[in-house]
Amino acid sequence: MKKSNQLANPFTAWAGHRLFHVVAGTLVGAMAVTQATAMLPTPEPALDNATTMQSPNDSAASNGSSAQAINTKITASLISVDANGQELLVPVTDKTRLQSGNVLEYQGFFTNTNPDRVRKMTVTLTIPEQVELLRAVSPDFPYGSVDGNTFARMPLRTRVDNQLQEVDLKHYTAVRWDLEGVGLNDTVVVKYRAKVK
Repeated sequence: MKKSNQLANPFTAWAGHRLFHVVAGTLVGAMAVTQATAMLPTPEPALDNATTMQSPNDSAASNGSSAQAINTKITASLISVDANGQELLVPVTDKTRLQSGNVLEYQGFFTNTNPDRVRKMTVTLTIPEQVELLRAVSPDFPYGSVDGNTFARMPLRTRVDNQLQEVDLKHYTAVRWDLEGVGLNDTVVVKYRAKVK
């Protein structure tokens, strides 16, 4: 019986996987779920309920009567080096053959298409099970999670034998950022790097 290599064909294990999930909360009473063709491994981005929009007539959050529109795009790229030693980002496609140890960069692009400025946007990217988070995370000062629900400022720490120690990055399941003052048609970019297990 021939053994299947899931990394040789990245789409095999992810067929039907939800590419991303966007939740825009404070201003919208509904949740938007978008599906697209998955690229292995692609994290799931989410916009948290903490997103608030500043109205030109009122500095407080809107009363929820207008729908919030944030366009989301997630990319996955394989990190490689050219002949001059310069780093290259090669987009992951269905023809990309990933191997254990390959380093990927995930970038999330969030564009404010609302009629007003977004005062605060909380963006969360999940970390797929097939990869392990590396220290390269941008912008600085993100929050991390080992369960996808509880977040704390990175690096995460825990007590082992009554001593405070950093949680190994292989246990992280999501990264979150609080982004301030996203203007009309402005795009914010968040990214992290991960190694294929």
